[in-house]
Amino acid sequence: MKLLNKLAIFWCVAALAAAPVIYVTAKAADSAEQPKAEQAKKAKKPRIELNNATVAQLKTLKGVDDDIARQIIQNRPFRSVTELVSKKIVTREALKEMQKEADIVVGEYKEPQNKKKQNNNKNKGGGGGNRKRR
Repeated sequence: MKLLNKLAIFWCVAALAAAPVIYVTAKAADSAEQPKAEQAKKAKKPRIELNNATVAQLKTLKGVDDDIARQIIQNRPFRSVTELVSKKIVTREALKEMQKEADIVVGEYKEPQNKKKQNNNKNKGGGGGNRKRR
């Protein structure tokens, strides 16, 4: 009887020790069964940062044309992706479609370098124009 109890305990411990290995193996088999094209589609989902994307990058999103891309750029910076809907740039359904094909994030806003700073020193330098000095 003691031997039977010891064997039962041994098999219970062995089963508990093997459970994680069996689970991981089953998960690996499931992922191997998925079509490779589907896995590639998930892996290659482009990331678009609303606060820094160019017009060309924004136009890669479904339903975004030149007009919508310009509206997005003019309304920067965004604090969340849902501001596209609250600012009435796109509809909720259009945003969902865009999010299916790309990872849309807000990102940290960086001031464009090509924007010229306004020169407030217009009248600096004495009297202006093309007047000849005598």
